[in-house]
Amino acid sequence: MNKDEYGIIFDIDHFAAHDGPGIRTVVYLKGCPLRCVWCHSPESQKKEPQTLHFTDRCKSCPDCFGDKCPNGAKAICGRIVKASEAAGEVAEDKIFFDSSGGGATISGGEILFQPEFALSLLAMLHDLGVHTVVETCGIGKWEDLRDMAAYADIFYYDIKSLDNKKHIMYTGMGNKIALGNLKKLAGCIATDKIALRVPLIPKHNDSAEEIAEIYNLAQKLNIRQIHLLGYNTSAPAKYQWLGLPYKPGELKKPSDDYIRGLREMAPKEIDVTTF
Repeated sequence: MNKDEYGIIFDIDHFAAHDGPGIRTVVYLKGCPLRCVWCHSPESQKKEPQTLHFTDRCKSCPDCFGDKCPNGAKAICGRIVKASEAAGEVAEDKIFFDSSGGGATISGGEILFQPEFALSLLAMLHDLGVHTVVETCGIGKWEDLRDMAAYADIFYYDIKSLDNKKHIMYTGMGNKIALGNLKKLAGCIATDKIALRVPLIPKHNDSAEEIAEIYNLAQKLNIRQIHLLGYNTSAPAKYQWLGLPYKPGELKKPSDDYIRGLREMAPKEIDVTTF
């Protein structure tokens, strides 16, 4: 029996969309080894709790109330929970999971950054009969990913770039560990349980040539599902909450026609979904 481990999460999102089949509840773990320049959740990168400052709500009070601001201008992002506590909150939605074919999605941050907690939570949800999706960038110990596979129904596996130099430039780390773990995962579970997820970041990784390489990788690994995720223009606001610059600057979401073209160039045996 797995231990009831402690972990740090920054949100539990009920009735989420685009995070797996059916109605889902997403548990977001804090902490990530990557520093993607376009990261949509910069508040997830550090493992420890952080203070967010919503400047549009700040009244510049002479005596600042800090995290107890009556205007809601400051808030703590991140809380320590036991796996059983998080599993219990997720299980409250089970009636909706059962009626819609949904379940729980464990995301981040990066779940391999808190492997003991993630494994404990997944095992508890599995015992409760809750369908599970794991979202991961694949950077962590293979043994942890392998152990999680026993309790995960689906893996959403992020692919930032297959170009190692670009991967280092845009995320702060190379992609060799991620790709090595992906190949091992595809070799030990049914590949219909794996979907590759590609965030399309304008001028960074959204060229037709790069997407074609990802299709080729999927073919080699017998992976038949790919998700193309359109750039989310709300990302820069979150950097203001943390007092950080948004390095990519102003970017425009790829047009529907461009994304449609990327989808249509996929080999016929690959099912491409766009979000």
